[in-house]
Amino acid sequence: HVFGNLNKRNFGTDLVKATNGLPDEAIYLKINNKIPGLGMRLDCSDLNFLYYEWFLLDAILGEQRLFIRSDELDAAWSIFTPLLKELEAKKIAPDLY
Repeated sequence: HVFGNLNKRNFGTDLVKATNGLPDEAIYLKINNKIPGLGMRLDCSDLNFLYYEWFLLDAILGEQRLFIRSDELDAAWSIFTPLLKELEAKKIAPDLY
C-alpha cells in the first residue's frame, strides 16, 4: 500500500481497491497429450507455471542434462518400435499402468 493515497476520495479506506498492484505472476498452459497406449486418444493437461517453473527455465536456458539427446531417442525407438509393431500385429493389449 502506498503512502498518501490519491484515490481516497473515490474508494474511501478500502486499500485493496485504492492501491495499484500486479496480480500473482503466472503462465497457464493447456496442452493436449496422448494417453499412454497404442490407441490415439488425447487428453488435455493444465500446466501451472509454479510447478514447471524450473523445468521451463532449464529449457529456455538450454540445460542439456535434463533432456534426452536425439541419438538416445533414436536408440530407444529402435528398441521399442519392433515390440510395439508385434503387439499391434498380434492384437495384444498391454497392461495399463
